[in-house]
Amino acid sequence: MEDRPTLEAIVLYLDPSGIRHVYPHGRETLLGPWDPDLDPTESIVDAVAAVGLAPVMVHSTSWRIVRRRLMLTFLVVVEPPEALPDTCDVEQVTRAELARGRATGAPETVHLSQVVEHGLRHLAWLVAQDDAIHAALGPWTDALGDYAAEPFRAFGHDPT
Repeated sequence: MEDRPTLEAIVLYLDPSGIRHVYPHGRETLLGPWDPDLDPTESIVDAVAAVGLAPVMVHSTSWRIVRRRLMLTFLVVVEPPEALPDTCDVEQVTRAELARGRATGAPETVHLSQVVEHGLRHLAWLVAQDDAIHAALGPWTDALGDYAAEPFRAFGHDPT
C-alpha cells in the first residue's frame, strides 16, 4: 500500500453563541481519504458532506506529522446544521496560545486547539483580504474580529 498523506477537517460553524467545532464521536477531527485523482480540497469536501454537513468554505490551514505520517489539515466552515448528525459531537471554540517552534523547525507538540487558533487567525486575515472568502464568510466578520494574524517571525534565530 502506498503511503499517502492523511487529510483531516476541522469542521466549524457559527451560531449565536459563537464558533462551534463539530467532530465525530471519539475523534477530534474528521478524517478523509485522499484520492490522488482529486484535489485534496475536493476529497475533504466529499468527506464532510458524507456525514451530512454542507461545506461553504474550505481552506488548507496547516500540516503536521502524526505517527510518522503527513497530516494535511483543512478548516471547513459548514452551514449551521438544523440537527447535529448522530455520529458527531459539538463544542464551543475557545482561544488558545499558538504552538511555537524554532524559526527553522516545527514545535515539538501541537494541540488541536492551537491548530484551530492558527487557522482562525488566518481566516480573519483572509476574510478581509480575499473576495471569495469574504463572500463565503461575511457573517463571520464579527466572530473573527478578535483573531489577528501575527507577522512572520524573524528568520535566522531561534526564540529563547
